[in-house]
Amino acid sequence: MIDFEGDSMSQIEKKCVFCALSCAGQPRIKDADGNYAHKACAEKHQAKQHAIEQEELGLSPEEPEMSAFLDDLPESSDTDQGSTLRAACPSCGTSVTGDAVICMSCGCNLQTGKNIKISVGKSKSPRSGPSLGAKAGSMALAPILPIIGASIGGAIGAAAWAAVVYFFNYELGILAAGVGFICGLGAVIGARGEGNAWSGMVAVVIALVSIVVGKSAIHVMYLATLEDIQSQIESEMASTLTADSLDEFQIYQGLVDEIAEERISNRVAIDWPDPDMTLDEAYWPEDYPQDLIEETETTWSAMTPEAQGEFREARAAYLNEGLNEYNEMLQEEIAAVKDVKLADTLSPFDALWALLALGAAWGVGSGGND
Repeated sequence: MIDFEGDSMSQIEKKCVFCALSCAGQPRIKDADGNYAHKACAEKHQAKQHAIEQEELGLSPEEPEMSAFLDDLPESSDTDQGSTLRAACPSCGTSVTGDAVICMSCGCNLQTGKNIKISVGKSKSPRSGPSLGAKAGSMALAPILPIIGASIGGAIGAAAWAAVVYFFNYELGILAAGVGFICGLGAVIGARGEGNAWSGMVAVVIALVSIVVGKSAIHVMYLATLEDIQSQIESEMASTLTADSLDEFQIYQGLVDEIAEERISNRVAIDWPDPDMTLDEAYWPEDYPQDLIEETETTWSAMTPEAQGEFREARAAYLNEGLNEYNEMLQEEIAAVKDVKLADTLSPFDALWALLALGAAWGVGSGGND
């Protein structure tokens, strides 16, 4: 045997086509062209090739290898030239019979050299789409979700409208149009962004209900405010004011008002710190000019104890009478508010705002579909 760079010709011929190491004395396979490969190298190549094809087919890597069914086949040897195991698959290297047409491992056509895609039957994976039950549940919720979304939007809009009236004491009718917009937005979100006639009608109905609820809430809050004020007045009236129970504020407030009224009757100008201030709104001492404050304090100090006592008694009687009159006025107002029906509070402008609200609800909720 002639050596070639230190190796015999037989050793060179039996080198693995995958790892280039000698196959002599090791489990190996041989293809029709006389190429050798370690069985382990061939199986590794086969597994890699199979994994690539499974990935292309979208199959799970846990599927059984075809080589598992061929493990009981005998290995090739130096004299392995028979018809039983005389070739290797050119695609994956798996041993095949001489008369085989298709490689059972990778699906390669041994005659044409082309791969035939094969797959192992398995149950559908979750990626294949929702189940019939899930689809049925989604269809059942489809008409309900716009109702839920519009209801949430209506509740937010009505609450915001009522809060503006409560805290700012001003009913801004255009906010009703905002209620309609929020109802439409909630309905189209419930419809998963695909507005239609159903979600539009839902938005319109719930917007109308929300406006009525908001209007009623404003009425209820106004009534609650009056009743709270009345409760405070009755609490003050529970202990009747006397001359000795008056504090400095109550005394000076009455005295400065008398001095200011005298100036006004004599057509003497009062230089109010706030030009828009009126005598009925002024509170001692911050709202009065400095000259009035000084004159009030000087006047009170110059009064005799008897005069101060008489002033205290007159002031206490005045305050008690004022509390009684204010309480009676509140009682009449509360009774009137309780008798008012919602329809009595509506005006032509309310109808205009309601129409704008319904238009906004339909436009947004239907997604612009006519």
